[in-house]
Amino acid sequence: MTYLAPLSKAKQLNHLLLLLVILLSGCSTIPTTGPSYLMGPADIEEDYYDFNITTHDGKLLRATIFQPALKAGQTAPLIIHGHGFSVFRMSGPVSIYGLGIYSGQTAKEAWKQGYWVISYDERGHGSSEDVIRVMSPNHEVKDVSTIIDWATHNLHRITMDSPDDPTVGMIGESYGGGSQLMGAAQDSRINALVPVTTWHSFLNSLAPNYVPKSGWLTTLVLAGNSLNPGRMEPLLNNAYWQAREGKIGNEIFEYLGSHSTEYNCNNDILPQADVLLIQGFRDVLFPINEAMLNRDCILRSGSDVRLIGTQDGHLLPFTQWSNGFPGYNIETNIHCDENKYNMIQLSIDWFDEKLKGIKGKADYIPKICLSQGYDHGITVDKVPTGGPSFDFNNVSINSNFAGFFESALMPLEWLTGLITPRMENPEIKDHIKNETSLRPAFIPLYVSKQNQGLTGIPRIQLELSAPEGESPLIFAGIGVKRASNRQIELINQQITPIKGIGHHDTDLMGISTRLEKGDITGLLIYGYSNQYRFSGGDWFNSANLSGSIQIPFLSPKSSNIAKN
Repeated sequence: MTYLAPLSKAKQLNHLLLLLVILLSGCSTIPTTGPSYLMGPADIEEDYYDFNITTHDGKLLRATIFQPALKAGQTAPLIIHGHGFSVFRMSGPVSIYGLGIYSGQTAKEAWKQGYWVISYDERGHGSSEDVIRVMSPNHEVKDVSTIIDWATHNLHRITMDSPDDPTVGMIGESYGGGSQLMGAAQDSRINALVPVTTWHSFLNSLAPNYVPKSGWLTTLVLAGNSLNPGRMEPLLNNAYWQAREGKIGNEIFEYLGSHSTEYNCNNDILPQADVLLIQGFRDVLFPINEAMLNRDCILRSGSDVRLIGTQDGHLLPFTQWSNGFPGYNIETNIHCDENKYNMIQLSIDWFDEKLKGIKGKADYIPKICLSQGYDHGITVDKVPTGGPSFDFNNVSINSNFAGFFESALMPLEWLTGLITPRMENPEIKDHIKNETSLRPAFIPLYVSKQNQGLTGIPRIQLELSAPEGESPLIFAGIGVKRASNRQIELINQQITPIKGIGHHDTDLMGISTRLEKGDITGLLIYGYSNQYRFSGGDWFNSANLSGSIQIPFLSPKSSNIAKN
């Protein structure tokens, strides 16, 4: 049955005028050229229009259908585009997504290059009905299959792998990335994915080591309730207010437990599609550790999986600067060894090979490419974890104000650095600051003798103690005191909370940068972090720690030392 595609208002007017001319001229037959819904197998024009899709439980999802220009008899694969949490679909080529956000720009380019694209409002978002349940397997995830069913029976020029099995790809960031990985685990009709900056475990991402990431939680809950008022599942709002007090209830753990790829992987429910993962080192909501875990899971299914580690991603408003859209950005280009690739073209080539069957089109995409800044990057076979080990002793944080004033002081230090002479042949003993009340403690551990890379997942083992009756909470990260300006930089703004008396052995958040001769790498310890604002204990709590840390330094002679 031929699907009668709704036309844009401009085309509707043109067709009404055409019919009026035909009637006035006395013609008794329809012309041999005309709109696609009259001509069936003829050429169809590029167009886009809105449509409502009914879910399995009777709710309406609002979608925009982007129809490609196709020659007579030609078909095209389908790409489903998913948006981020609290916002809306790409409603046209001239829109926030179409002009300013990577997943939308890529989906629009795919449409221009001969793909059907469906961009839809997730449940509870925009013009779609129901409440926001944050990727419930029986609701938001099941909706992916509903959209594929609808496309199968209504897009008459869609490429089919077999009857009732269309050729389908998906792209989307954050919330729209989670729907892909979970959707592909439930629906084997999905062939290829490009999940951008998404999660493996909701709980570990939003509350690492059981410390609520209140900076991003506030941003997400405020946006969700403001842009989609009255649509948030009440349990989510209640859990937020508990998190603001530094608590995480069992109810939210049980609720979100199955809303993650982690749950599926632990139960051997694996995505069956080929996957191009894109994750950012500066992303403090879903750090690159999440992409590594997703990659490990997907590899178990035997699928083709690649990982691109960009610099940007979710960038906490009022804490991290963005080169693009405030709060979120993916850079235009990625450097992989000596090569420079356009990020949009990277995904298009992925879809061309996986959906259009253009053999070898995506062969150049590395198994793993990790940026070390906006103009450097390396290819590796495995993301480095750990590395040379360094000990530290008797580091004291005497109040939770340690780090509170950094937002105000860092710009001043940057200006001072412009006129500060470069460090020449620095000695570690001259830069130790392992006891503090107001600024972070810096424990220098290593001086670079020449230019080299620092890329991967650090690991830390430590004993955390505090005076009787106090519950210590510290934030650990890797810092570099740059020889060029003597300023201490928290690499990629990545920091890990560590809470409670006793022994801790854990990964830190993944980082990636380049070191120059004379740079001093060390451990940074905070009592306060703006990413976890007010998730800690009393302001005057103190803590003491000793232990060791393994840092993923790369060989000065070869940036590819991580290949193994």
